[in-house]
Amino acid sequence: MHGAQTIALAPLGDSDTAALLGELLGSDPSVGELAAIIADRAAGNPFFAEEMVRELVQRGVLTGERGGYLCRADVAELSVPATVQAAIAARIDRLTTPAKRTLNAASVIGARFGAELLAALGIDAVFDELLGAELIDQVRFTPSAEYAFRHPLIRAVAYESQLKSDRAQWHRRLAAAIQEREPGSVEENAALIAEHLQAAGELRAAYGWHMRAGAWSTNRDIAAARLSWERARRIADALPADDPDQLSMRIAPAPCCAPPTGQARAVQESRGRFAELRELCSAAGDKVSLAIAMTGLATELVYAGRSREGRGWHPNRWRCSSRSAIPP
Repeated sequence: MHGAQTIALAPLGDSDTAALLGELLGSDPSVGELAAIIADRAAGNPFFAEEMVRELVQRGVLTGERGGYLCRADVAELSVPATVQAAIAARIDRLTTPAKRTLNAASVIGARFGAELLAALGIDAVFDELLGAELIDQVRFTPSAEYAFRHPLIRAVAYESQLKSDRAQWHRRLAAAIQEREPGSVEENAALIAEHLQAAGELRAAYGWHMRAGAWSTNRDIAAARLSWERARRIADALPADDPDQLSMRIAPAPCCAPPTGQARAVQESRGRFAELRELCSAAGDKVSLAIAMTGLATELVYAGRSREGRGWHPNRWRCSSRSAIPP
């Protein structure tokens, strides 16, 4: 995201890891050796440590309550998941079929989800089991309940564990459900519909919805509009070269993908995009799209304080001096 910063977190030290596991497991002698194994495997990752404890509780190796567990098994014979993904996958595998189906469908919806959209997908949602397993949390109670995955990795594991064909089917049904549930807000939801269709492999339909999303956002959020047009352009670029519609689909979003004005780097990027578009328009004989792009580049230059250069790119000037309307 523009303006965002990345903060790298170092692993927990040994004493911090021991303190965390003490809070999770308790101080009973039976969990002492197990705590050392978990600490070694977690390597300072607190989420991994928590997931391993939850997995052992769900497996029945640990009994009791948080902070007061007892270990009844021989620690030397215990198999501990090698990665945090393996720990999460093991916990998901132990869910009942309705709970697992709920979790899988929710992972396709997004990080947050509600019963209403799950019902639209034909899911008889099971939340209590997922809440009890600490896989999800309830983040809103009124006016309608809303839930969220406790950690992004939980959603990722639930999503990736499904067959691609099953995920594609969920995405198709979600795109249809969003349109049917809020028919008056389809333009507002166009970007979301496009994302689900693209994930389902419906590239042509996704292209159309990305273009609709860009048009709807133009006067509301130009950054969002530009992102939608850029996604549409990428879909067009990915089509086979012998596709009869590829050229026109590549041209349509190109004049709209220019970066924000006022920066030398942005102007340079605009020039590169314009050169690409000029080649496409020349091949297609599309002077209208070329004229629109020329106007955009001229405006870019004017806002960058290069008005003399910008006037040289204005389409009116080129109509007077060149029949092709294509600058040299």
